[in-house]
Amino acid sequence: MIPGRVLDVSALVDIAVAKTRYSRHIVAMCLYRGGGLCVPSSALAAVYSIAPLDTQAELFDLIMGPGVTIDDLTAGKAPDIGELLDGSNDVVAGHVVWCARQTHWPVLTDRGDHLSLLDPHIMIDPIT
Repeated sequence: MIPGRVLDVSALVDIAVAKTRYSRHIVAMCLYRGGGLCVPSSALAAVYSIAPLDTQAELFDLIMGPGVTIDDLTAGKAPDIGELLDGSNDVVAGHVVWCARQTHWPVLTDRGDHLSLLDPHIMIDPIT
């Protein structure tokens, strides 16, 4: 079942600091098997704000690689994401869920419960 994944903030941080092997393994398998990765730009910005500088080069290499799509949060998407949030102020979570809906890929994350509140129908690939 490894077509592709949407990477949430926690997955990107996990990849950057090598907290677990799971995220790196899933990313490698997605790309090896011809799937893809979707990185919401809002999640990427959040990671750059918290990831140590010495880990950001690896993130840059990942996002510039083949099979990786950076999904920009555009003005055209903002109304859909705002409606999805339904009063929540977690724009990154809304953008991640929006990407999961569009790609039909699971979200690689450690906050599946939170994301499932926004849309109980998205698939979650939990980081454990």
